[in-house]
Amino acid sequence: MAIAERAPALEAPPVGDQPAAPHPGTSRTWPARTALVLAIVAVVALVRIAPWSHREPDTSIVASGRIEAREVTIAPKDIQARVAELFVDESDTVTRGQLLAVLTADQLDARHRTLTANVHALDAQIAQASFDVIHTEREVDATIAAATAAAAAATATVEKARAVRENARASYARSQTLLDERVLSQAEFDAITMNDRTADADVNAALKAQEQAEANLAVARAARDTIVLKQRQVDALAGNRRAIVAQIAELDSTQAERRVVAPASGTVIARTVEVGDVVNPGSPLFTLVDMDRLYVKVYIPEPDIPKLTLGAAADVTVDAFPGRTFAGRVTRISGQAEFTPKNVETADERVKLVFGVEVSVANPDRRLKPGMPADCRIAWKPAADAGPHAR
Repeated sequence: MAIAERAPALEAPPVGDQPAAPHPGTSRTWPARTALVLAIVAVVALVRIAPWSHREPDTSIVASGRIEAREVTIAPKDIQARVAELFVDESDTVTRGQLLAVLTADQLDARHRTLTANVHALDAQIAQASFDVIHTEREVDATIAAATAAAAAATATVEKARAVRENARASYARSQTLLDERVLSQAEFDAITMNDRTADADVNAALKAQEQAEANLAVARAARDTIVLKQRQVDALAGNRRAIVAQIAELDSTQAERRVVAPASGTVIARTVEVGDVVNPGSPLFTLVDMDRLYVKVYIPEPDIPKLTLGAAADVTVDAFPGRTFAGRVTRISGQAEFTPKNVETADERVKLVFGVEVSVANPDRRLKPGMPADCRIAWKPAADAGPHAR
């Protein structure tokens, strides 16, 4: 309105001249055109400064990324088997411990039967060897007892023979005196002499018998070493049995892999086998994701990292649900800088150092899916108020 009032002054004639008659229709058309031009200029100015109008407040950081999920790949660990049954398909929701598939492994069954038969055979051998140990031990004890008794008897015989010999020697000494005095006849002296020599022979015989008895006792006692050897054989057999039982236990744990169960609750996003397929150790069967634990992986420029803290609140939006905001929070901040991923548009941005940040996002109704593009508005506090930064 003020511009329209000043317009006549711009057209004022020189002093002293008579004002010219206004051209028909110009007094109102010129202010309208001027207002239109000014409006266009204002629109252009607003368009040029539009980016500034979308800048986020200084208390938040906006970053873009994609929704991701932590995947769990299910694969047999130690067995080669064939798929016998499948109970779930892609997009099915499963719970932890749920049976997903059954595998068959004929080689494992055959090995299990062989090992079990070996255990039974070893049980029989151990029983026989243990009986042999007991029987041998009894025989050795009896032999030692008999040898001990024989050795004792031989010792007694030696003592008796020595006593007889002492008596014979005394008689022989007396008989010599009596013979010299002509009291004892030669025949009687010869008989006494024979008794003395016989007593010496008896002592020698008794000593030899004693040596033999003691040798027999030593042999009987040495037989205990046989018992030790036989017991070691039993122990060796028992050790072999334990080793085979351990193999069976290991095989049983491997056999458990034939029942493929879900290690965690989630959604099946991939099933790579069909009934009848042969799978090797490490071959993936299923891939699960937990749709309740999604996150957005974003990259934050290095200067903005000190503003972030673990647990910081974030608002997450996706193109698939315009106008809807999903609650999130920062759950991981990388401790090492990296270059912006290769899929950025310009070379200038590729040389900027960034930190990977994970923003966990709530997905109560499971509308969000891995792979969806997402924008995160992460709240932060000024440096003076923020707590210590944790990466």
